[in-house]
Amino acid sequence: MVMAAEPNEAGGAAARELSLVPRAVALLCCPVCKGPFDALPEAYTCAACRRSFPIVLGIPDLRIYPDPYISQEDDRRKGAVVEAKAAELSFADLVRFYWQITPETPLDLKERFIRHALSDTARARELTTQISFAGDSGALWLDVGCGTAGVSAARGPGVVGCDIAFRWLVVARRRLREAGAPVNLVCCCADALPFRDASFGVVSALSLVEHMPCAQAEAVKECSRVLAAGGKLFATTTNRYSLAGEPHVGLWGVGFLPRAAMAGYVRWRRKLDYGKLRLLGRSELRRLVNGAGLRAVAVGAVPVTSADTVGRSGLARTAAGIHNALRRIPVLGWLASLVAPLLQVTARKE
Repeated sequence: MVMAAEPNEAGGAAARELSLVPRAVALLCCPVCKGPFDALPEAYTCAACRRSFPIVLGIPDLRIYPDPYISQEDDRRKGAVVEAKAAELSFADLVRFYWQITPETPLDLKERFIRHALSDTARARELTTQISFAGDSGALWLDVGCGTAGVSAARGPGVVGCDIAFRWLVVARRRLREAGAPVNLVCCCADALPFRDASFGVVSALSLVEHMPCAQAEAVKECSRVLAAGGKLFATTTNRYSLAGEPHVGLWGVGFLPRAAMAGYVRWRRKLDYGKLRLLGRSELRRLVNGAGLRAVAVGAVPVTSADTVGRSGLARTAAGIHNALRRIPVLGWLASLVAPLLQVTARKE
């Protein structure tokens, strides 16, 4: 049984509003047994297995286990602290505030993470143009591991965002309200999605699978389960064999080490835990998606977006242009994807 929620009043009247539109609420199901919910103002209770999941600060918390970086109780408390600031801060300042209250992260990584969050919408807009938007045909789009909801802000109506990090969903809600976009947010685990079978026309998972070292196959299978027939999966992930530095810890060469040596090397160099990450190479990513029963699998290098080149040197922008040109040439694109910083995969459910 999930622990009782902290009082919803902590976030004020705005936070007590459910962060889901009725159409998305109708797709919810128990993340464990997939049974239907009996909805109450403060919780969802499974009619089949009787598990109960709270609504915290207006966000359904349907997790079956906590974020590995923080306990469930601390996650909700941190979310409440962020929500208390959300009314007086812009989205950009709220992101900076979040990292101010997260002192254990090295300063150089904080600055990188802040830049990435602030440019997420522009990046997502460029990347997802490769997929015909499900909303055009009336279907819904699910963004798994949505973080600060860059895809939702870029695509607007028809996108449901979900993430295991409750505190980040509170930040994401500020972004969506600032952008005038619908707020469709659910807190859940990627390997136990609380949505009915075949509910979505598109499922995106940007920079998700590397954060699920023990449940990568299960997460992709869940993405496949909630896809409708003919639906598309679009995912990106950090390339294990990238010639660039490992972005999560700011070190070069981590992926070329044996897996058993990676955590020790990172701990020695940066005093950081690396046990919660598992990067994949091109062939591993293809096998993962094929194993979920998806077809028309295409794996390649992620293009460098204009958002990624803002503030960079002329040399860096030239290198980005060369990279984008090479990835469109069949043989050279395949070679580039072996060592590119990021990989992307597209697939279809038959």
